[in-house]
Amino acid sequence: MAGGAFTDFSGTYELVSSEGYEKYLESIGVDAATRKLLTSDPQTVEVLQESDHYTFKSTVAAKAFVSQLTLGQEYVGDFGYGDDRTAKGIARRDGNRIILQRKAGTIEATTVYSIDDEGFDAMLYGPNAVTAKRRYRRQP
Repeated sequence: MAGGAFTDFSGTYELVSSEGYEKYLESIGVDAATRKLLTSDPQTVEVLQESDHYTFKSTVAAKAFVSQLTLGQEYVGDFGYGDDRTAKGIARRDGNRIILQRKAGTIEATTVYSIDDEGFDAMLYGPNAVTAKRRYRRQP
């Protein structure tokens, strides 16, 4: 992946750092009990890439959350945070980044995955300019 675009994002990743995540979750309307679950350790993300289709399986506190998207096609699914809100949006690729923009009701959020040889960063942008940054390291 050095030098720009990645070819295959598939793999298992472990969360190694997180900044502002709980405040971000609060800004998008995630309840306190779910926020506590989502911020507990350890956390892993399994990514399966099949051409332009991606499946993300996030596991935290023995609970798994699965979301799927296809680049350039409308995303319809859960908001991604363990609640029942349905979101619509679109994902696109820009070099070594996947940009997912989605909306659930009046709440809009953008996630930018920046992939490199060692893992990826997830930059989360929520309402009122609330942001979070999470770093995941690829597991062998």
